[in-house]
Amino acid sequence: MAKTIRTYFNSKTGLAAVLVSFLGIGFLGIGWLTHGHAQPETNTATDTPRAPAKIGHPSFLSPHASPIVVHGDHVFVVNTPSDTIDVIERSSGKISKRIDVGIDPVSVAVRPDGRELWVANHISDSVSVIDNDPNNPTYLQVIATVQDVDERTKATRFDEPVGIAFASNEKAYVALSSENKIAVINVATRRVEKRLHISAQDPRAIAVRDNRLYVIPFESNNRTQLSGGRRDRMDGELVTFDAWNHSIENNNVLSIGHVTDIVKHPDVPDRDLYVFDTETDELIETVETLGTLLYGLAVGSNGQVYIAQTDARNDINGRSGTQKHGLKELENRAFLNQITAVSFEGHKSGKAEFIDLEPLPPHHPEPGLALATPFGIAISQDDATLFATAAGSDKFFAVDAKSGKVLGRLPVDSVPRGIALDSDDSRAWVFNAVANTVSLVDVSDPSNLELADTIALEDPTHPTFKRGRMAFNDTRASTTETFSCASCHPDGHTDQLLWVLKTPIVTGGNQIMPRSTM
Repeated sequence: MAKTIRTYFNSKTGLAAVLVSFLGIGFLGIGWLTHGHAQPETNTATDTPRAPAKIGHPSFLSPHASPIVVHGDHVFVVNTPSDTIDVIERSSGKISKRIDVGIDPVSVAVRPDGRELWVANHISDSVSVIDNDPNNPTYLQVIATVQDVDERTKATRFDEPVGIAFASNEKAYVALSSENKIAVINVATRRVEKRLHISAQDPRAIAVRDNRLYVIPFESNNRTQLSGGRRDRMDGELVTFDAWNHSIENNNVLSIGHVTDIVKHPDVPDRDLYVFDTETDELIETVETLGTLLYGLAVGSNGQVYIAQTDARNDINGRSGTQKHGLKELENRAFLNQITAVSFEGHKSGKAEFIDLEPLPPHHPEPGLALATPFGIAISQDDATLFATAAGSDKFFAVDAKSGKVLGRLPVDSVPRGIALDSDDSRAWVFNAVANTVSLVDVSDPSNLELADTIALEDPTHPTFKRGRMAFNDTRASTTETFSCASCHPDGHTDQLLWVLKTPIVTGGNQIMPRSTM
């Protein structure tokens, strides 16, 4: 379905519009909210409706996971604003074909035998299946659509798909992000046969390797919550106020007369990595405390798992009640930008190791050296080198997988979110989501990364809106260059966390109240 036909907008994206315009980062206008056309006005003199005025192009700020892939002579990349998969010739870097798919394609995967390409359409709630067999008359055409609609209510049961991974030529997995489930799909029939439950928020990136399905939930939490609890359990640490008294009996005076902090509570779950057996679809391991916002996932040939993530520091200045914390204690470092490494012995995970991409507070990165919002991630075939993107810093970088040392970094276009490596690991194709370009990078020497080409994808996004999105994601707006507006409002949503900010103290109160990113 073309976007201009669609007459309503995603409520989540509506929030993004309010945030961006309120923060004064970009002048978005309202054209994208009405999907290309203003509502008809009435000429009061004649009582006849005027023709609608064209006022912009819609943008839904959809998330990405594995948005680019290399197969054979081609590179396949999602063109999210254009609703297409663009086919790039590896030899020339030229776009040879654009394939219409659903609304907001965000992920692409090749079937193991190479004969089909599957594309997750985040807004259409569907997967487009593209013929990738050059011997067929339907080569590089959509030949099927995977959906799941309730026959009685006509509502989708395939809501907001993101990541795709194949267990075999017969079985595929699709992350249904808003449902907290993984759909198990019969490739031959295109039907959902079962759903795997993810007991955490917003599964997006998934990967299959050696009969294991790996799933990371994007908003996995970090065990933080308000310090409320039962009166008989108030200890001044985890519980500092009577939650029943201040939240139920006297909710109208919630902000007055109680001492409230943000605390990390050991009983709050923090499930970050789910591992399933692809033969049985049984959950065999859940790993906790690997990060807060989990963006990207890569698995080495040795079973080592790497997660590109940001770890929130909202508890560092969370004692606004007992210790009168404010922004000063946060040291202008809302998140730690990290890559987390997890090894496995059989079914059991080992101790997680954290690769810090920047100096830890109170020290800060030198200007231009921050690697904020690590997003896309890939690993070389010899498991020696990690390649990743810093979506907030507009950087592509290489890391020694063993030592964690950053080997090299290279500026690319705005908000890089995906990486695909050539089969010989000599080149990386980097998808820059907001710029809507692909950077071709020579990675033969990870310590000396070189930009070989930049390929522009057709982009109908309004230029003013596009500049606003760039500013919203740009971490150079912070003095440490380590976080942006999008760090707390990824894709225009919220990070589901509580923060102590420089907000006014309410009348009669004596502390800054923790607040959510709503």
